Amino acid sequence: MKPFLDTFIVLQSISVVLSLSMIIFFLLRSKKTHLLLSYLWCQALIFVWSTGQILVVFSQNNTTLKLSMIYEYTAIIFVSLAWLLFCLNYTYSRLLVKKRLIMLLFIPPTLMYCTLITNNFHHLFFSSFKYNEVVFGPLFWLHVAISYLYMITGAVILIKSSVKNLGYARNRSILLFIASIIPFVANIAYLTNRIFDLNLLSNRYDITPLSFSLTLLFFAIATFKYRFMNIVPIAFRRIVHNLNESIVVIDSLNNIDNYNKSFEDYFAKNNQVKVYDNINKLIRSLKNDILYTPETEKLINSIKYEKTANTSGELTVLNPTKRCFRVNIQPLFGSKNEYLGRIIIFYDITEYKNLLDEVNEKNAELSAMNEQLAEYAETVEELAIIKERNRFARDVHDTLGHTMTLLISLLEVSSIMCKQNPEKAEEKLSEALKASRDGLRELRRSIKGLDPEKLKNEDIITSIKTMIDDFKPSGMDIDFTYEGFSSFVSANYSKVIFRVCQEALTNSLRHGKAKHVNIILKLNDNKIKIFIFDDGCGSPNIKKGFGLSGMEQRVKDLDGNIVFGSDGESGFNIRLEIPIKNQEVL
Repeated sequence: MKPFLDTFIVLQSISVVLSLSMIIFFLLRSKKTHLLLSYLWCQALIFVWSTGQILVVFSQNNTTLKLSMIYEYTAIIFVSLAWLLFCLNYTYSRLLVKKRLIMLLFIPPTLMYCTLITNNFHHLFFSSFKYNEVVFGPLFWLHVAISYLYMITGAVILIKSSVKNLGYARNRSILLFIASIIPFVANIAYLTNRIFDLNLLSNRYDITPLSFSLTLLFFAIATFKYRFMNIVPIAFRRIVHNLNESIVVIDSLNNIDNYNKSFEDYFAKNNQVKVYDNINKLIRSLKNDILYTPETEKLINSIKYEKTANTSGELTVLNPTKRCFRVNIQPLFGSKNEYLGRIIIFYDITEYKNLLDEVNEKNAELSAMNEQLAEYAETVEELAIIKERNRFARDVHDTLGHTMTLLISLLEVSSIMCKQNPEKAEEKLSEALKASRDGLRELRRSIKGLDPEKLKNEDIITSIKTMIDDFKPSGMDIDFTYEGFSSFVSANYSKVIFRVCQEALTNSLRHGKAKHVNIILKLNDNKIKIFIFDDGCGSPNIKKGFGLSGMEQRVKDLDGNIVFGSDGESGFNIRLEIPIKNQEVL
């Protein structure tokens, strides 16, 4: 039979094609993870092993045979180590974090490889090395023992993990269980056939590389959707990597399968959390930095255990900076409704929360301001009521006092003259009647808040002259002089001037019993000046009653100044000065 048609060559060629195809496929289609790299290392060693066996078959002399076997045994010596590391990565074993232990695992295969390439000096790996006959030495069997130890350890780890997850991934677990024992069966069959010369197969027919290729193929089939290609699409990095949301993918074994840049920047800095870490490490990291509440406890439990329904909640992280997240947990299921894992998305709502806090703070400030405004409005209302009451009291006092004083004066005169001159008494009574009617009319205008009727229809000078005429029946002589009021029409100032003069004349008649009063009114230099003098009774101690206080308040409201004076024996005088604006004078 020609070598190219030899069954052994065909089998090894199948192994080479399988290994090379899977290496190329996963390099092009999968993201580079520790698991994938350990898988590709296994495939590369199987490729070397299979091609090495083909080279051995075609060797024509001892030299080419020796070189081919060194090339082949390079893969044979290290393939059990590669298998063990693959099993550790596949099961997310905690042993991977123990770097010293991993380094120690490399030492025995490395020493075996050194004895292989130096075999010419000690002949301990191959006791006899001839073209037609190769005899294994004691170090070869040590290599076999080490290799079986590594392979059995890896298989036990793998089978233990498959049995543990049998409940929710039954088909995949069974497939991995079968795949893990195929290389043992093949290698034990090969060694048994060769050692005991059973002649079941040619000693050249080592199908161990092919069995490893099939095993790794089964692994690729069983984990294509879940591990190498991930439980998210191939475009994960392209689409998700630059999203603002922090995204982490948890697989069915509760280990972190992947995360994007946003998650890495905030939750995985300084290697706090890494790919392949168990979810418990993320939980511990979160618990150290979050604001803890009963709602947070429920959310943490959902992150750790949720496998059935979508769950969401809010999380406040305090370190390294305070940030608020809306967390959404979404379980993932396969085509047959088998649980594959879950995606946890952290939506950064810090800005929204800050705005909400600012709004709440502003609302609180507005509420406080509203309360203050309400209090202020109440105070203003009270002040307005007091002001209106005082205005009304002053106007009523001035109007009623003026009217009553005239009435009393006129009635006294009438009483005296009723016997002496009835006609004159009747005239005084008519004047008293007119004064009472005018007073009642002015009282009604005061109640309505209106200006005196005399001011309504006349200018200030004419109004004062009319008021003086009202006092003439009382017998009091009044001299009135004025200057600079030819075009003065300010209602506010006119009302104050009128009321001051009215109250002054009333007081002179009622309290001072004055016979003569002088009123001098001047307007110059944007100032109103009033001087009022009478010859009535003096007042040694001036006590400001409602009338004087009312005059004082009216003048003060216009930023003016008023002074009351008396020598204590006779006479009373009033001096006031009120500044005015230019536009008030026309």
